[in-house]
Parts: sequence; C-alpha cells; structure tokens
Amino acid sequence: MKKILFTPGIAAIEALGSITRLIAIADEIKKRQKDCKIIFRAAGREADYATSCGYEVVQGYKPKFDVQKLLQQGGNNDNKGNSSQPNFSISSVCDVIRLKGLISKEYIKNTFKEEMELVQSFKPDLIFGEFETVMPIVAKKMDIPYFCTGGTPGRKDFSYFGFSNKTEYGYAENYNELLKNLNLKTIENISELNQDYNCSKVFIPSIPELEDLKDSSKYIFLGSVTPENFIKSEFNFEKKRPLIYVYLSAGEIKPDVYQKVILDTFSGSEFDVIVTAGGNSGFKSNESSNSSNVHFMNMVPSDKVIKMTDIAIHHGGQNTTVQCIENEVLSIIFPGKHFERYFNAEKASEIDCALNPGINNFNKEFLLKTCREIIKDNAFKQNLKIYSDKIKSCGGAAKAADFILNY
Repeated sequence: MKKILFTPGIAAIEALGSITRLIAIADEIKKRQKDCKIIFRAAGREADYATSCGYEVVQGYKPKFDVQKLLQQGGNNDNKGNSSQPNFSISSVCDVIRLKGLISKEYIKNTFKEEMELVQSFKPDLIFGEFETVMPIVAKKMDIPYFCTGGTPGRKDFSYFGFSNKTEYGYAENYNELLKNLNLKTIENISELNQDYNCSKVFIPSIPELEDLKDSSKYIFLGSVTPENFIKSEFNFEKKRPLIYVYLSAGEIKPDVYQKVILDTFSGSEFDVIVTAGGNSGFKSNESSNSSNVHFMNMVPSDKVIKMTDIAIHHGGQNTTVQCIENEVLSIIFPGKHFERYFNAEKASEIDCALNPGINNFNKEFLLKTCREIIKDNAFKQNLKIYSDKIKSCGGAAKAADFILNY
C-alpha cells in the first residue's frame, strides 16, 4: 500500500488555489488505487476543504502575521524595515513568502517540528507539496522523494517584465540556521526552497506555451488541474445573455473600486455579469448591489461558471488563466503589480489568448467597447480553440496520478 503525504503550504494568507490542485491529483490517485493511504497537512479553510473532500487532515501550525499592517505601510519593506517603494507591489516569490508569514524563526521552528514528527510517524513513500518552504528540507533530511507543483515564476532565476526573484533581500538567514544544524546545503535566497531545493519532479499545471522553461525531465506539464465540483455550493444561475465573469480577487484594484466600475459599466447592457472575489473579506455581495443583469456573489463554483462564460475579466492567477483558455473563454486580464499574475497575463497575451491592457484601462469606456469587440472576434476564438486542445491533451491530474503511482 502506497502512502502519500500532501502538504499545501500553510500561511497567514489562505489561498484555496494552493490546495485544489493537490485535491484533484489525490482524487485521481484514489480512483486508481483505492487502498492508497493519503494524508493532508493543512489549516484553516484549506483544511476544511480537504476534510469536505473526504481526506484525513492533520492540522498544522498557522503563522501569525499582521498582513493588513504591512499593506497599510504602503510599500515593500526589506528585512531592515526600510521602505523600498511608495506603492505596494508583489515583485517576487520572496515577497509572497514574506506576506504569507513564512520567514520568522517561530514559523520555521514550529513547522519543522510538526512536519518532522508527521513524516516520522506516517512514513510516507512520497511527499507532494505546493508552495512549501520547510517540507523540502524535511524530505531531504529523511531521504523521501519530494514533488511539488510549480512554474516559471517560482524558479529562483525568474526575471521577467521588471520582476525578479533575484532580490537582494532573500530572507535566507533563519532557514540557513536550520539547514546548518541539519548539516544540509544552505541557500542564498528563500525562493530556492519553493521548487528548486530537493524537488525531484515539478508538476506544471499549464502548457509550455504559457511558461518559459527549458526542456528538462524534471518538469511534467499537466495542462489544467482542478477537482470536480471545486466549490461545493448550490448554483442555479440562468444565463439569458452573453456572460461576463469577473474575478479580480485581491490585488491592485480593490473590491470597492472594481465593484463600482463593473456595475457602472455593465448595468443595463447586453451582457449578464457575475462578479465574485473568492471569499475576499473586502468584497460585498449583498443583493442590494445587484442590478437586473449584474450579480455580485461572494463564492461561486468557478469550474461551472467558466464553462458557461463568454468573456472573463480576471486577475491573471494561473488556475483562472489556464481554465479560461481550456474552456475557450476570451479574457481581459488586470494583474496589477504582481510578478506571477503579470507573467501569466503576458504569456497568454503573447499567444493571442488574452488581453493585458494595463490598469489604466480599467474603466467603463474601455471595458464596454472591448467586450463588444472581442466577442465578435473569430480569429481570437479560433486561437483559443488551438490552445484549448493543447491543454486538454496534457493529461491533467490523471497524468500526475499515473506518474506518482508508478514512481
């Protein structure tokens, strides 16, 4: 009986996207080998989600980090507390790791202790992580194969469009203290731990055309990876017009701003519009904000919504970008100052599967005019069909499951 430990990184900022791909892969493994023993280490909403999917969950340490205080400071602070720029942006993996609260001695100490104890008691044959910074170290020390999800923006040498993981402030000090104590190789930059350090295989939930990765046996492209019934909720929306799906999540365009702009732009238009934020606390989904054709919903089953969508206006997250292309949905992407989202938006734009018009074009005139134009653009649609077929041919979660079970 094979035993597999799934470890979506536990962070101060939760992201269901971090666990859904692992759930999709775990589901495919269980279909093929029902007696396979699977455990998830998770916390918060992610733990609840894994439990609701029928998996055994070991609760893990959740870092304490005042994200709002950092955001209110209005800039990126280096590890000496110096403000580096007036407007907040996420320029690298290092920024994300810091925002998630993963650089403190307390986090590293507690997480290493818990993960080491779990690995020693469960004795997994393989560990599969997503955005983990401690488990790669545990796996190396215990000599257990470690796989993870990843992509171009997660590489330590990522440097595109003015964003770079080669930041001066690599936040490596506390991790190197642990590595030295374990007699393991130290790191120069914390981004190395994301997918470069001790990772036997990196599973890419995308296609080569949306990445910039040299051919390597280390990378396995999966295409789209999302579980069936991603959001377990009732959804009985009746589509009466061409549908625009708006998912801008948490980013440079704040919920109160995009809710107002979307309502002003599309209320009374020829489109149906669904606006959601995936549980963002700043998003208001009360019915009084709705118009006859613009609907604000806190959570929706995105897989179902995208299948019926004609145009998506979104933030450029990897899952959303790939899902839209897979379902041949025209996209207008507003990634803001976010290294990964901007990379995804540019790569989708390069293959003519999306527009990346810049935040200054997030206004009524541009949005309405562009939606009316691209919905009639047959060349755009034909190109989406080409890359949709490529995504579908990659094998998805089933391909990952087959590889893992035969490893």
